[in-house]
Amino acid sequence: MAQAESPDTFFRTSELIARRFAIDDLADFVALRSDPEVARYQDWESFTEAEARQFIAAQRERHPGEPGWFQFAVTREADGVFVGDCGLRILDSDHRVAQIGYTIVASYWGRGYATAVERALVEYAFGAFPIHRLTASVDPRNAGSVRVLEKAGFAKEAHFRKSYWFRGYWADDAIYAILAR
Repeated sequence: MAQAESPDTFFRTSELIARRFAIDDLADFVALRSDPEVARYQDWESFTEAEARQFIAAQRERHPGEPGWFQFAVTREADGVFVGDCGLRILDSDHRVAQIGYTIVASYWGRGYATAVERALVEYAFGAFPIHRLTASVDPRNAGSVRVLEKAGFAKEAHFRKSYWFRGYWADDAIYAILAR
């Protein structure tokens, strides 16, 4: 007998599930966001348990496709191990335009998880919502993330020099995008 799909599962790859965050993700989520290597190119430098609890509670009230960010917990299907998260941000100004983001636990880098989950997120976003365009903002020094975006079908559209105040200095910002087919 086939196992019923959880209503909190939104999309999957051959190995991974993207689902709603749960309080059981708390310790893994704090560890992910507190890892200096993972946070190197992110807006945060550390992440407390209190911030994670607040984040998870807020995400429980949100739904994909609503304006603003919705974050998906990403786990391995075989054993339920938390490997990261990915997000979809529907723009307030035009619901046909959205932004994506992702973070993967450093010990799982290089296994293709980020590329697989981003490809699945793109397919999900274009299939589930009337989105015309998906974008991603990336620090161009983050070569691994640039490769993930390119493998997922994104094309570089812009490189803004010293346009982003980041941890006490001006950083570059590259914009990648993919259009609905």
